[in-house]
Amino acid sequence: MPLAIRIIVYPAFLIITFFIFVLALFPFDSIRLRTASELENALGGAYEIKIDSMSPSLLTGVWLKGVSMTPRKVADAIPYKIKKAKIKVALSPLLSGLFEIDFDVIAEKGTAKGEFSWKKGFYNIKIKTDKLDLGLFSALLSQSGMSFSGMINGNVSLAINEEDPLSNQGSIHLQFPELVLGEMATTDGSFKIPALKLAQLTGSPATVDTEITKGNIDLSGLKFSGGDLEIAMDGKIYGAKKWDNYRFNLKGAFKVVKEVADQVPVLALVDKQKQSDGQFPLTLTGRVVCPNIRVGEFKIPLACTP
Repeated sequence: MPLAIRIIVYPAFLIITFFIFVLALFPFDSIRLRTASELENALGGAYEIKIDSMSPSLLTGVWLKGVSMTPRKVADAIPYKIKKAKIKVALSPLLSGLFEIDFDVIAEKGTAKGEFSWKKGFYNIKIKTDKLDLGLFSALLSQSGMSFSGMINGNVSLAINEEDPLSNQGSIHLQFPELVLGEMATTDGSFKIPALKLAQLTGSPATVDTEITKGNIDLSGLKFSGGDLEIAMDGKIYGAKKWDNYRFNLKGAFKVVKEVADQVPVLALVDKQKQSDGQFPLTLTGRVVCPNIRVGEFKIPLACTP
């Protein structure tokens, strides 16, 4: 073999052999258990996380397979499962303090892929979902008493600056071909809202369309139709340096099917505001921490100080 070829081939062979040796001895099983433990701690110990296997994907990525998340304090809780997830960490940006990962998730129903980056209070998030099961989000919110099911399609692109919220930019465009909100009730059971079908596969999908410019949120369309609760709203949420100073300026209308309305006695308070087409005008103004909610001319009393 010519000397020039040996100079190229031998070092390349040694490097490849070294990486194979490192990957063969890398303690992926220990990392798998540690990752599951860290995820449980990050979620406050409210969930049991299991990862069946972890394996390398090129030099800076890993495959997680058989991931499941189960609420600990929910009786007969059904775990949310992810068949496999690929996570890739970019190494070169780390030299400048930028943490950047790409992810590709294949759940039992649907997919999600995107990227996330962070550097000293700056966040960039891009997510694309396709028929993704909402069970994951429902599991995360189960401790709050909220639950929902269905599927989601759409795109999210956000550039967030923690120190200067008025420079935030982004867009959110989502579709829910199917969306069901589970029953909700106060802790003493004195007030209940029955399960609501907000979107059905046989009808039009629920949609959310939002643009964020210089911290101001332009809600160009929030629409649920064909279900137990129909609602359409648009308007703006004006940004501020602090989150509690954000202000609503939204208007729209909602309509509740009779079978559900009969189960929510509080709607009797606003029954006089119902229009001839069965819709209730709705406006939402004021600070987000204590909004002014009006159904027609009736102001919803809230236990807070504007």
